[in-house]
Amino acid sequence: MADKKKKAVFGSLQPNVDSMLEWNDLTPADFAPADKDEKADFIQQRKSVSYWADAWRRLRHNVVAMVALFVIIFLMLYAFVGPMLVPYTYDQQIRGSENLYPWHYSLEAQNAYKEATQVQDPDEAVAAAKAEAEAKGEKFTSVDAAMIRAQIKAGGSHPEFEGMTEAQIYKELGYGLQPFGYSTSELQRIADGENVFPHVFGTDSLGRDIMVRTMYATRVSMVIGLAAAFIVLVIGALYGSISGYFGGMVDTVMQRIVDIIYSLPEVLIILIIATAVGPHVTEFINNNQGSTFANFLRTVGPNLIGMFVAFSILYWVSMSRIIRGQILTLKKQEYVTAARALGASGGRIIRRHLLPNCIGQIVVTTCLQIPSAIFTESFMSFLGVGVLAPLTSLGSMCSDALSGINTYPYRLVIPAAIISVMILAFNLFGDGLRDALDPRLKK
Repeated sequence: MADKKKKAVFGSLQPNVDSMLEWNDLTPADFAPADKDEKADFIQQRKSVSYWADAWRRLRHNVVAMVALFVIIFLMLYAFVGPMLVPYTYDQQIRGSENLYPWHYSLEAQNAYKEATQVQDPDEAVAAAKAEAEAKGEKFTSVDAAMIRAQIKAGGSHPEFEGMTEAQIYKELGYGLQPFGYSTSELQRIADGENVFPHVFGTDSLGRDIMVRTMYATRVSMVIGLAAAFIVLVIGALYGSISGYFGGMVDTVMQRIVDIIYSLPEVLIILIIATAVGPHVTEFINNNQGSTFANFLRTVGPNLIGMFVAFSILYWVSMSRIIRGQILTLKKQEYVTAARALGASGGRIIRRHLLPNCIGQIVVTTCLQIPSAIFTESFMSFLGVGVLAPLTSLGSMCSDALSGINTYPYRLVIPAAIISVMILAFNLFGDGLRDALDPRLKK
């Protein structure tokens, strides 16, 4: 009975002494070095991953966000590098190239087309058709002659090309559609080293290349979006961190100011500021002829200046509220209490401890602010209170295309599609950043 082991009582805190006494029964073999198989079974320690490396790993696995990122990079190359590769400028008017469709035929081919399809004299057309019918052994009646005369009188096509499409007529004349819309003569000029470039998106009523104009318009939209995001970042992060850190009466007063700003209509504020700033900008330009800054103001116009001022007044409130909520939580952490006990000032605590721990929310909110600013700029330009001509914007191009939407629908479809794709890409990439930078969403 003495060798019988006692069973541990359930819920008892007393250790099992019998199993501990068996520790003395270990043999030297238990202390032998581990062999290769045993070492391979050990848990391998991996290199520690930083916050940003872990976020980038999760972002890479988000297929939608990565596709959006590649679209954004492509649009940036299109806007900033594309104009360097095209021999036209956004305000260059090419005479004789007005209202060309995308992937157009050359002007040389168009002139040949006009000459070949020029309507003949009715009597000559009837005589030619009668001779052709007799040569084929067919009967040529007075009804056929009347139909030819009526067709010529109504402005119909040349009888030789009757029933043929425009592309077939070009091919019949030896101007078949070559790669990138070049004619045979243009390809020869390219081979000779001459600078020939097609109007890929066509031209407008003034002969300006639409593709180049969309490049500059995309550049304008992206610059405004990035500048607005930077303004929102600086003002919103600063305002929200001060309000959340100090709290009390300071927080109450600052948040009531935010509530008032939320109630202001954006479009009305932009129009008021542009109207008020306009005369002063014009006066400054007239008094500083030749100045670089004056030339810049002349290019962008007072409306964009008013838009940037409106961004500074209105657009940072969402950022400030997000940062304020984060600061209210973080300021109760032990490291903030320790920094305050060591005599750190409020500014140092905000700058060195609180804002760095809000970096995820700051990056995501800033990225999501870009499409909002792009949409506002495009909307204001569509209304005619954005960029000034000849500088172009995607919104102003859509507005100009409305007058010819039935005849030239591509003039509206192309800039509208670029706006939609750009805003969608920034929104999807912002959502991907939010999922990657938020530690609570780790899988």
